Amino acid sequence: MSSKSATTLSIDVPRKLALLLESHRYKGAYGGRGGGKSHFFAEMLLARCYGAPTRAACIREVQNSLKESVRQLLIDKIQKLGLGWFFDVLGTEIRGRNGSIIIFKGMQSYNAENIKSLEGFDVAWVEEAQTLSAHSLKLLRPTLRQEGSELWFSWNPRHDTDAVDRFFRGGRTMTDGVAVEIGWSDNPWLPEVLRQEKDDDYASDPDTAEQVWGGWL
Repeated sequence: MSSKSATTLSIDVPRKLALLLESHRYKGAYGGRGGGKSHFFAEMLLARCYGAPTRAACIREVQNSLKESVRQLLIDKIQKLGLGWFFDVLGTEIRGRNGSIIIFKGMQSYNAENIKSLEGFDVAWVEEAQTLSAHSLKLLRPTLRQEGSELWFSWNPRHDTDAVDRFFRGGRTMTDGVAVEIGWSDNPWLPEVLRQEKDDDYASDPDTAEQVWGGWL
């Protein structure tokens, strides 16, 4: 590790998401815009990679370029947390000085054979999980098989038939999983610019605003 003294991380977590700090095989956070779901998972991923060697995959159903991934969000969080000395941001991945690695993939690039490359990973974070197909979820779930490995999902509810909603909220038995609903009203650090956008949206078109901000499913 670098000769620089270890950084003590200070991360603010909305009270509603505190449950996701516990160890669970499946973790989900869903709701409308402004709840801070992606920001939470990004900071938790960096904290995990910083605390111990971790192999993590950031996944979307379709990712045609890195611009469509959470890579820039993670870069911003690295700077916010003062971890620029610890993480090396490379072209297609982020590496930590303790051997941690974060990669970015679209599920459309995987099949039953090449998804085996993720078998040794510790975390898979699926962002925009409402677009994840049932086939992709079926491929991904048994692939991460490391002891203590976790699958994280963040999404804005869209249809109750979406695979992620059926998985977490469709009444199936889940031995070790938890999903938390969170919205803008649960985020004490909601930026003022988003608060104003929300107010304008509700004033202009309440029904559409409720879909965007309310997590209406």
